[in-house]
Amino acid sequence: MDNWLADYVEVLENLSSENLNSLCNITAEAFNFKDPFNHTHTQADFIAIMDDMFKRLSLVRFEVHRLVQQGQHAFIYWTFYGNSRFTGEFSFEGVSRIEANKSGKIILHHDFWDGSELMEKVPLLGAIIRKVRKKLSHN
Repeated sequence: MDNWLADYVEVLENLSSENLNSLCNITAEAFNFKDPFNHTHTQADFIAIMDDMFKRLSLVRFEVHRLVQQGQHAFIYWTFYGNSRFTGEFSFEGVSRIEANKSGKIILHHDFWDGSELMEKVPLLGAIIRKVRKKLSHN
């Protein structure tokens, strides 16, 4: 129970389409996941989101750089890497707020990252986002 965060990070950094069920051992069935594109409240839906990600992308991996934990609450700083036929290879950084229950099962994983960084890589849409960014920037 004391190593719940280290165990979760190990699962995330080694996650693949072949071992998605490893998430069942470390997350609670009532699991709240949120990122810029998804929001779900069940372990099964979270695993379905991860499965869909592996079906759409190749060369997927998470690299965790820093952990901050206080009791059952934690933050992780990470980089996500992937490749798609629409974007080519890409990566972006983010932070996740993680919470565990008293049994050490993860009950909450909220990702904070700039979804426009990913959308900027999509042809046509990317040009629009870059133009908007330029228009809104200080310079």
